[in-house]
Amino acid sequence: MAPAAHVSRLMAILGVAVLAHAGMEAAGEPAVRSAPSRPGAASPALSTATTSKLKGRKLGTLEYVNLADVAAELGLKFRWVERRHKAVLTGPSIQAEIEADTRDVTINGLRVFLGDPALDADGRLYVSRVDYERCLTPRLRPGHGVAPRSSPKVIVLDPGHGGRDNGTSVNEKIYALDVARRARKILVAAGYQVVLTRDEDQFLELKERALIANTANADLFLSIHFNALPKDSKTSGIEVFTFAPRYQRSANAWSPRMKDDTEDFASPVNQFDHWSSALAQAVHGRLIRELKAIDRGAKLAHWGVLRPLQCPGILVECGFLTSEAEARKIATPSYRQELAEGLAAGLRQYAGLLKGP
Repeated sequence: MAPAAHVSRLMAILGVAVLAHAGMEAAGEPAVRSAPSRPGAASPALSTATTSKLKGRKLGTLEYVNLADVAAELGLKFRWVERRHKAVLTGPSIQAEIEADTRDVTINGLRVFLGDPALDADGRLYVSRVDYERCLTPRLRPGHGVAPRSSPKVIVLDPGHGGRDNGTSVNEKIYALDVARRARKILVAAGYQVVLTRDEDQFLELKERALIANTANADLFLSIHFNALPKDSKTSGIEVFTFAPRYQRSANAWSPRMKDDTEDFASPVNQFDHWSSALAQAVHGRLIRELKAIDRGAKLAHWGVLRPLQCPGILVECGFLTSEAEARKIATPSYRQELAEGLAAGLRQYAGLLKGP
């Protein structure tokens, strides 16, 4: 819990944001940022119980499930592309390509990183049970095996950094706020109540941002950022992050010489792993397809801004400010408007999932 002074400040921020919209109805390769330091273990009351009855088997230290069984459970067709190596799951408007010995998979044309590599064993292809339940199912059959959620009314947008924290450069905090304001305008016009964690050049601790969302009883949370790679003017593209499920590493922890940062405790946001993944898929798809941006994938991280959330949340890296070509686009108001429209469209698509067929 934040100190009393912080709580008072947060309530003041939140009050202004909500009053502004009173009456409205209803976030393989190394990650660029380093993960924030972790706090102590969260309450053991937070459940990470399995959501399926698929029979599993131990491969190494993890429990895996047969991908053919996954397909049957989700009502999809299973087909080998390369025997013992690569398979495809298909259904109406659904296609997932999964290979052995890699975390890099394709779901409906989007690049997605599993938490653990798929494995071949005895001529069958396996994925970890955690990946089946918390990565694949939410993207292939949103809502399967979990309690339903009502369509969102309160959306919290978090413009990254601010004040003394410039982010990757002074431009990141400026552009993130601009995109958030543009997205807010679109979403308010669509009937949502929208809260910004900051509406000016203001510094906020990571936990304060999450507390604003929790205090507002947010239905979802989106943190907006821009990326950077020092001494690299070519790399560009969009990344979408969810908080790593219990017992899984962040994306950068898989890189060479990086330390395993597996979390062995449940954080509050892990209660919403399924819906965070569904949210990530919706926003990811809209951004990549509508902006025709390079797809750097949907990944896992232990971001401190997502950890305390009491609602589904994602963090989006909207492009690279160190890329000569991409930075020029991001610097234009017209492209930032496209980013805002893509984010808002993804949030609305996610809301549509919750309404059912």
